[in-house]
Amino acid sequence: MLSAINRLTNSFEQQHGFRPNLLYVNTAQLELLKKQFSEPDIEILAQLIGMDVVIFETTSLPHVSWAQIPWKHSKTA
Repeated sequence: MLSAINRLTNSFEQQHGFRPNLLYVNTAQLELLKKQFSEPDIEILAQLIGMDVVIFETTSLPHVSWAQIPWKHSKTA
C-alpha cells in the first residue's frame, strides 16, 4: 500500500509540479496503511504521510489530489 501511495504521489507531483495534500482511501485500505505504519491513530498517520486522509468508501483504488485548504497537520514555528 505504501509503495502504491508513493508512486501516486510522485506521479501527481511530476504532472502538476507540486505534491498532493489529500489521500483518498476506503476503510480496508486505511486499515492496511495503519498496519504498515504500526500506527492506529489516523491523525498521526496523516502527519507521517504528509497528507490528510479522506475515507471514501466508493473508491476501489487509493488516489491523491490537492485542495486549497490549510493542512491541519502542518507545524508552525
